[in-house]
Amino acid sequence: NYDLEIALLSLNANKALSIINKNNLFPDISSSFTSSAMQTNNKGTQFDDIEITIPDGETIKFAETSITENYRLNLSSQWEVDIWNKMRLKNKAIDKNFQSNQNDFKYFRFSIISQAVKIYFSTVQASQQVSLSKASVDANQEIFKIVEDRYNKGIGASLLDYKLAKSNLLISKASFEQNKMSFDQYKRRLEILIGKYPSGTIEVENVLTNSLPDIPKNMPSDVIMKRPDIVSSYNKIETALMELGYSKRLRLPSFNLTNSIGTSSGDLIDIINGDALVWSLGVNVLFPIFQNGKINANIDLAKTMFEKAQIEYSNTLLSAFSEIESKLSFDQMLTNQVVLLSEALREAEDTYDLSKERYNKGLVDLITVIDTQKRMFDTRSRMILAKQLLIDNRIDLLICLGGDFSE
Repeated sequence: NYDLEIALLSLNANKALSIINKNNLFPDISSSFTSSAMQTNNKGTQFDDIEITIPDGETIKFAETSITENYRLNLSSQWEVDIWNKMRLKNKAIDKNFQSNQNDFKYFRFSIISQAVKIYFSTVQASQQVSLSKASVDANQEIFKIVEDRYNKGIGASLLDYKLAKSNLLISKASFEQNKMSFDQYKRRLEILIGKYPSGTIEVENVLTNSLPDIPKNMPSDVIMKRPDIVSSYNKIETALMELGYSKRLRLPSFNLTNSIGTSSGDLIDIINGDALVWSLGVNVLFPIFQNGKINANIDLAKTMFEKAQIEYSNTLLSAFSEIESKLSFDQMLTNQVVLLSEALREAEDTYDLSKERYNKGLVDLITVIDTQKRMFDTRSRMILAKQLLIDNRIDLLICLGGDFSE
């Protein structure tokens, strides 16, 4: 599923960003090597035209230009000492925010899986409706043939019966085409959802499963606490709380230690000589005196976000309980509906068989046969739909409870 792949890539990006944005609790250490050369023009300076005679009688004259080389090898570090746990709080906030992202991804994955399963069973339901409508066409074709034969012979069938049987046959054929179109659409939706080209050629079973996970009685209310979206909402509270602590500590002074050690020499070979050692050590103390109200505004913002996260968490919990109660109630209603439709279907089938038998004996008219036939096929169709709705509701209930009933 491409949506799931995109969500996973976004999660990986958030993971990288959380590492980038974290404060370093340890010193930042870096090394460098620099080399430079500088040419100096001595003409017109105090060294111009100066001659020195050395003891052996040779005369040395200062050059008009001179070149100075410098090589430097350096190791430096910078460290903000986290005396007030300011950076630790910020890092914890970043970690909790990423945990929230992880749980959002888990819940999105749950949703994609449930959507795929529901569309699969919708496709199966559509397939069964196609089979049912084909059976309806065959049954109406059989009735029309009988009526047509009787009408042509002028025995037991009027023009009205002929027109009625033909109209019913054409309607059933139109319904058959409609169900085929619906089946084709579901197949293409399923193919797209699993990342395949929507050719409409995917194969599914033609039977709706009766094997559904049982719902345990007296489930504890805290079972929903494992739901990823609820855990994510709680992570947001933790994140906001850490951000509030961090923003308050911005009022306090910060301490930075900087140091540098290395060698500096005019000859490249001498930079590894200990005699060319240079070093520096410094302490930087920063007191926030005037920030134009930014620190207090940051604290107010953090407080607001903390309160908002708490309200959103309460709302998420309330919505979750509402979903569970609704799905549990629907499950019982749909189960009862399937049982009642099963009984109604048996009665409708018996009624249809009886009406055909009596029609052949001339005891009832054609309208009675057509009416009982329509009632039978409508009941079968409603039975198929009710089973699919029961499956969908059970899947939704699994998602509402955060996964498996047995966990």
